[in-house]
Amino acid sequence: MKQQLFLFFTAITTLFLFQSCQKEISFDDDNNTVTGDFRAKIEGSQWVANKGAGASRMQGLINISGYSTDKKYITITLADSGVHRYTLSDATMNAAAYIDSTLPNPIAFTTNQGTYPTESGGEVNITSIDTANKKMSGTFSFKVFRMMDGLGRNITEGSFTNLSYTTTLPPANATDTFKVKISGTQWNPPTIFAVKAPAVPPLPATIAVSGTDATASKVVGLIFPADITPGSYTLDFFGGTYIGQYNPNSNPQNSQASVSGTLQIISHNTSTKRIRGNFNFRSEELLNPLAFTLLTEGYFSVTYH
Repeated sequence: MKQQLFLFFTAITTLFLFQSCQKEISFDDDNNTVTGDFRAKIEGSQWVANKGAGASRMQGLINISGYSTDKKYITITLADSGVHRYTLSDATMNAAAYIDSTLPNPIAFTTNQGTYPTESGGEVNITSIDTANKKMSGTFSFKVFRMMDGLGRNITEGSFTNLSYTTTLPPANATDTFKVKISGTQWNPPTIFAVKAPAVPPLPATIAVSGTDATASKVVGLIFPADITPGSYTLDFFGGTYIGQYNPNSNPQNSQASVSGTLQIISHNTSTKRIRGNFNFRSEELLNPLAFTLLTEGYFSVTYH
């Protein structure tokens, strides 16, 4: 049971870091950015990331993402080993996801659902990383699966060439606020992000709100259901629904999760995607409860994407 909880905790930690990295790669309609070339065949049909493409390299993770004008999205997250051939499976911390927003059900297909290697999984081969100009190139091919309906997609002949990558996060938007006291000391993180994520088992559709330092080494975050309404909720990692997390530094072994505490949603406007709330929680290292931190007087007012 402890091992299962530890794996779930690791997945939550990776989700926070992954979404922090995603903050740098914007695919808003009025802010299209394509760096390098990112393409693949999806079920045999050519696809090109012609709306947005980019990568990030921080906190021991590499993220490579691309989005097309026909609303298809491929994202890959890897435990950084530099130039290397990476295996994607449910037994590794490397994963890829595919989202087709034109489908009636836009929930993600991923490489860590289904049976490996018949239904899901594959590989990514990073062939070069230019650290001077911050560009990377490589190839990929993998199968993605969606357990909820048993559907899958085959992605082949994938490549990314001279894709620019970042190593720091952008500053917070002027309209967003996130603050908290950590062991009694006020912390106002320089980077704030809020993302609505589609359901990826074992997690349902969620909103993640987080404050981080510029390199995503120090993170305070919250995850809760995307349909949350104003009210008071218990932050308990073991419940798996309302979760607080604190990463004090870049060592994932030091990551802590909420064992008690409260999330109070003050307002949630689903039309404008604006949400406000207060929070406080006690966080502990899962396998070392004596290592704990009190996070108090937390407040956020953000617009999620």
